[in-house]
Amino acid sequence: MKRNVFVIALEDKQKTAMQTLRERKDLEIHGLLDVDTAVEADKVSFNQLLSSAKEQLIVFPGTIDAIIAQWDFPTSVIVPILCQHYHLPSPSITSVLKCEHKYWSRLEQQKVVPDVVPNFCGIDPFADNPLSQVTLDYPFWLKPVKAFSSHLGFKIENQPQFEQAMEEIRAGIRQLGDAFNEALAYIDLNP
Repeated sequence: MKRNVFVIALEDKQKTAMQTLRERKDLEIHGLLDVDTAVEADKVSFNQLLSSAKEQLIVFPGTIDAIIAQWDFPTSVIVPILCQHYHLPSPSITSVLKCEHKYWSRLEQQKVVPDVVPNFCGIDPFADNPLSQVTLDYPFWLKPVKAFSSHLGFKIENQPQFEQAMEEIRAGIRQLGDAFNEALAYIDLNP
């Protein structure tokens, strides 16, 4: 009997690559959500994506033997939630979110390999004077805790660059930030 493997935002090139797996004859590969919805949407709702994925799985007539993804957030966090629901092996939701959250990830890295972690600090981009929260010397990199492909990432060499970057970050941070906050609601957060 073939095992059913669901791949979130499965593309043709991925499906072709999966044909080369040694165990391919024992697997049935299924797409779960599509790329436009799960990866390329202008506005992302994590809860809506998760709900859509659950709806697709509920109506599937066979067994659900694996759920995987190769994309970054939000698919990377949907996988452990669905795997937990279907009692499938997966990293924990918390461990994935720790890796996905830039600041939290740096805090964890600092605990285990402090000698190789560059200096960093967190700031609130909506504070009255976020520059006063910066504890780094110029130049430094400014990034949201959740982004991808250097989206809203800036090399800052002076105050005017910082202020310009803050305007862009404030205007665009909600695109992934809101969805990421929805995902964080699935775990108990340590302050």
